[in-house]
Amino acid sequence: MKNILILLSLFSSAFLTAQDSKMVPGTHVKDKTPMQSPWAKDLDKNNPLAEYPRPIMVRTNWKNLNGVWAFGEAKEGMAIPKKLNEKIVVPFPWESNLSDIQRQLKTQRAWYKRSFTVPKDWSSNDVLLHFGAVDFEAKVYVNGQFVGMHKGGYDAFSFNITSYLNKTENELAVEVFDPGSDAAIATGKQSNDKFDNPQRYAYTPSSGIWQTVWLEPVPKQHITNFTITPDIDLELINVLVNANQDNNSKIEVVVKQGDTVVSSGEGQLNIPFQVKIPNPKLWSPDSPFLYDVIVKLKSNNQVLDEVKSYTGMRKIAIELEGNLQKITLNNKFLFQMGPLDQGYWPDGIYTAPTDEALKWDVENIKDWGFNMIRKHIKIEPQRWYYWADKLGLLVWQDMPSTFKKRTEAEKTQFETELTQMVRNNANHPSIIVWVVFNEHWGLYDVERLTNYTMALDPSRLVIGNSGIDAGKPNIDYEVGHIKDNHSYRPPSVPFASNKRAVVNGEYGAIGYNVPGHIWDLDGPWVHYNYEGKEAATKEYERFIKMIVDDFQKQGLSASVYTQWTDVENEMNGLYTYDRKVEKLDKERVKKANESTYKTK
Repeated sequence: MKNILILLSLFSSAFLTAQDSKMVPGTHVKDKTPMQSPWAKDLDKNNPLAEYPRPIMVRTNWKNLNGVWAFGEAKEGMAIPKKLNEKIVVPFPWESNLSDIQRQLKTQRAWYKRSFTVPKDWSSNDVLLHFGAVDFEAKVYVNGQFVGMHKGGYDAFSFNITSYLNKTENELAVEVFDPGSDAAIATGKQSNDKFDNPQRYAYTPSSGIWQTVWLEPVPKQHITNFTITPDIDLELINVLVNANQDNNSKIEVVVKQGDTVVSSGEGQLNIPFQVKIPNPKLWSPDSPFLYDVIVKLKSNNQVLDEVKSYTGMRKIAIELEGNLQKITLNNKFLFQMGPLDQGYWPDGIYTAPTDEALKWDVENIKDWGFNMIRKHIKIEPQRWYYWADKLGLLVWQDMPSTFKKRTEAEKTQFETELTQMVRNNANHPSIIVWVVFNEHWGLYDVERLTNYTMALDPSRLVIGNSGIDAGKPNIDYEVGHIKDNHSYRPPSVPFASNKRAVVNGEYGAIGYNVPGHIWDLDGPWVHYNYEGKEAATKEYERFIKMIVDDFQKQGLSASVYTQWTDVENEMNGLYTYDRKVEKLDKERVKKANESTYKTK
């Protein structure tokens, strides 16, 4: 046994003894350290993810509450504990290595606590407490008083905590409950069975606070939300601004290019109005130009509140080309080629170790010759979309799904979260497609919910269910803008028509194992079908040739290759799960990808 373990550690073998197979997945044999991405070493546990968390709506003053909190497993009905015996690094899920907890809780419930102070120069303002996301249910207390509750694992929420604050030190306590895949809530690929019992297509659960927690001072009357919708044909933006109070205040919007004012306009709260953008510079993957936008809340020419944002002038639509519908960007057909991306990290699970890691993913997806990405049944922090906006990557955004059949209450929760996904991310020019359901996972009322999403956001395209031919029953609901099939090896194209554009929403899964970069050393693995880098690259090129030579001529508008990185036991990435090894030849893949949308 000793000799076997020595050999395993020396050669990073993909085999594991029966004894070692009981370790937490992702843990190496010799030193029992977890698989980590290159950015884990840069993590400051006392100040993780220190960047401003909401680039689409910026105020100057704020305070980050990420860092080391007190933590402890809880039972239902338990009062706020006076003392918690463990420490957790927020905002990393408690199952993750970077949280310093790295275990599954038997009760699926926990308490978080920390103290904080409010800067003295905030005294004339209200104070908002923001949570980027907590999976799944959060009950929030300040100085022992109940502030509010939120359900939903993917959307941001906040509370006005002004009346609960002390002048000196304050205590924040959060009780979190996450039933995970035991309930039919939006969980995406998370599985409660995965933590110590590796599965195939399901992954480690990601519970608790997993996005930035922060404080923000705001005026007594302040902007709560706004939506900017570009219209390149009319050369304008449509603006809608909401505030916590409406005292006949006015809204001023200033659009800038660098230091130059391009345009400005005024309107009323809660009523849509327009601001002209003459001769607009258009946003696209080749030229991701962003205008700076300043939104001011005014009363009698006095500025009560001001936030900074940005917008990209772009249009996404389907238009007839001959007898077939095609997806167009800025009134021109652009074939969209992108990877499926699960948004998982071996060290932080749902939470990237650093902002630089988020940026690296987006930047390198473009550098591999992709112009689009399908964000698969996970909603990202706002900074991920900021990098997609800034660097120029088209995004298909999935709504997280469930493996189970929903109760009526769970359907209501799903529809609430679907609405929040669309509204919270409406200002990102990179997002061009909403996907309501993935295949037949938790699917119900497809026609109603697809039409609802189309009405909620008429400026984007909507897929009712991605993968009409995947699973049982094999049903095309004939609703939405796009007909989407899944076909792995080889790719294919659904039958085209003049009603909807057609895409291949998942194909590929060309994979193999890279010793020393395997999450769970004894499997079970999926999609490890090829001998190595050369064989996998040749197959990739063969598939792209089929897309260009055959499927594009049959009306195909887009293809989504599975997938960006290996994820846990899925071995089909262009990179290993730790993002340390390129599994296919990058330059050849880039050339192949660009051949789908660049003319010679």
